[in-house]
Amino acid sequence: MLKIVVTGPYESGKSLLIHTLTNGACINIERGGTTIAMDHGLTDVDGMVVFMFGTPGLLRFRTMRKILSEGADGIIFVVDSVDKESDARAKLFFREIAFFLPGVPCVVAANKQDLPEARPVDELRRSMRFLAGLPVIPCSAKTGKNAESVLRTLLYLVMMQWSSVFSKFAQYSGAPNGLRSLMAELNVPREQAVGYLRRFELRKLLKVMVGDETFVVADPVKHILENPVVIMAPH
Repeated sequence: MLKIVVTGPYESGKSLLIHTLTNGACINIERGGTTIAMDHGLTDVDGMVVFMFGTPGLLRFRTMRKILSEGADGIIFVVDSVDKESDARAKLFFREIAFFLPGVPCVVAANKQDLPEARPVDELRRSMRFLAGLPVIPCSAKTGKNAESVLRTLLYLVMMQWSSVFSKFAQYSGAPNGLRSLMAELNVPREQAVGYLRRFELRKLLKVMVGDETFVVADPVKHILENPVVIMAPH
């Protein structure tokens, strides 16, 4: 199971996006329609279990956002395509998440594209120049349009970030000397190689045998580890 944090400014549509992506398999801790603690949802993407954690959008909940962000594999950053006044808040939130999770893959969900006054992606990029270099995907959490594309694009970026490790997981899955082969191929010490195994065992991508010498990749995700581009295939 990969951990994805869904963040962005107040009323950008984070809770609804999680609800849409999980087909309602989520919880929301809110008061008066405003998230005050978190959203939490679970979904399955081609056999890969994905946990999503939505952060509260009010500035005063910074500590909660920090806690929820810890250990995240990817970021969905939600912006409001309609409300120009939210752009400044989006900049503050983006700086915050970049500080909490430096180097973690990020995709921008340009939400509320179902509304006639929604700004196109080019205009959003001009207004929010801090998004430079990131995929910005126009979507609607309300109608579901492109919501899955947002998630699949992010998962692809996460997989590609770990592609050298994942390809070796797939190659040496079940091999009696799997750990030693992993160490040799990646040119890393035992401690680091075992760290990789532990990290992704927790995410249910593989199972590590007693003694850490052997590991087995979960069958449903082996094809994704071998070729991450398949996760971008239209469904």
